[in-house]
Amino acid sequence: MGRELLFQHYLVAFLDILGQRESLRKLTALPTNAEEKTKFITHIKQSYGKVKRIRNYFKDYLDASDSYNTNVNLVAPKHHKQFLDSQKFEVSFHGFSDSILIYVPLMSNDENCTAMNGVYSTFVATSGIGLFALSDKIPIRGGLDVGIATEIGEREIYGPVLERALDLEHIAEYPRFLIGNELLNYLTLVENQEYTSPLGENARQVARFCKEMIIRDTDGRYMLDFLGPKLREMVGNPIERETVITAFNFVKEEYNKYTQQDNEKLMSRYLRLLNYFQLQQDVWELS
Repeated sequence: MGRELLFQHYLVAFLDILGQRESLRKLTALPTNAEEKTKFITHIKQSYGKVKRIRNYFKDYLDASDSYNTNVNLVAPKHHKQFLDSQKFEVSFHGFSDSILIYVPLMSNDENCTAMNGVYSTFVATSGIGLFALSDKIPIRGGLDVGIATEIGEREIYGPVLERALDLEHIAEYPRFLIGNELLNYLTLVENQEYTSPLGENARQVARFCKEMIIRDTDGRYMLDFLGPKLREMVGNPIERETVITAFNFVKEEYNKYTQQDNEKLMSRYLRLLNYFQLQQDVWELS
């Protein structure tokens, strides 16, 4: 008999590295001579190189978070264990083809503290990697939502929440990260929970912070405010102003390029992203 499947609620973030499928479609056959081989290898390196860099961004961030040594001297010795417990989180990440899947189990016995730390870590990682990627001329879009799933293998989950996150990624259209209704409901639930311990209070505060990292876009949909003031004011913020400036310049270049090409679809999408950057200029002192 196979192992029993445990269904529970997860936060899932499905992220897509844009432009890779169009690039791979150009490779219709194996090379037959030295010249074709050189072009083939160059094309593969450029395409896979982008995917590899994004995966490494996520891996480095999560590895750094996992190996971070919490300074217990910030609290009295009698509170050391409780302080360490309040910092726990569980985030898994899996790359396949030109996509990245991040998932966080939400079932916990500490009044949602570990779960909310995982949600917060996912928000920060997605925001930061999204900006690093744009500064590296690699656009990403994604969808984040909460729903039911189960782990069916190492770093692999299965359930309806995957479909919701994937749908949100498609709906996003331009490089942004849409937030699903169930994720909003979960954050509100934790924010309003009646806690009985400091861990529960920590979960409430983290839920409130995560809600402040979400804004409503011009089309009425909720998105991760990956350029917003909450990210910049965060303690230990890994994003430097220069990174945002480089990303901003790339967005302007893409908008101008597609305008000159009369590509209305991509021009309109990058115009929306450009407007978002301009909206947050004062936060990062870009003007």
